[in-house]
Amino acid sequence: MALLAALALGPAAPDAAAATAWTVDPARSQLTFHPRLAGGEFAGRFERFDATIRFDPADLAHSSLLVVVDLLGARTGDTDRDTALQGSDFFQTTRWPTGTFASTGIRSLGDGRFEATGKLTLRDVTRDVRVQFRFDPAAPSGSAARMIGSANVRRLEFGVGQGDWRGTEWLDDGVRVEFDLALRAAR
Repeated sequence: MALLAALALGPAAPDAAAATAWTVDPARSQLTFHPRLAGGEFAGRFERFDATIRFDPADLAHSSLLVVVDLLGARTGDTDRDTALQGSDFFQTTRWPTGTFASTGIRSLGDGRFEATGKLTLRDVTRDVRVQFRFDPAAPSGSAARMIGSANVRRLEFGVGQGDWRGTEWLDDGVRVEFDLALRAAR
């Protein structure tokens, strides 16, 4: 469920030198997940993640996103649920402690909105995922920005949900992952 854990946004390609390199301010950024359990939605967050972002709205061909999420840092505010997320029914973090999203392409949707296509890997399973986001420059100098977006992940495609959780009677297959990243241009 901490699914998008992998929202791991995408690798910097060797020719990504033209796009601006951005660093993420972890104190002002967040990566959350929103599963539905027994008909009601709850929220969780990934406390630790790292992102390598090269992005220029005017040079999408050289832009890329790579996000690596520490699945051990998945927190929902419920100790039992947090422990279950680490176990073999969900992330099985003893075997696969991270989730990764690596972009394979980015396109403009207009009005400051973009869509990154890429590969999400969870539990050693890789699937194509689309991530929609806004890129909002926060400073006239171009030295700061926010990247805010979301993706929908089908947890069962990644084997997240084994045993009693393999079905959707209690826990929906779809999990919405959201992020709000405070960025500073690397100099």
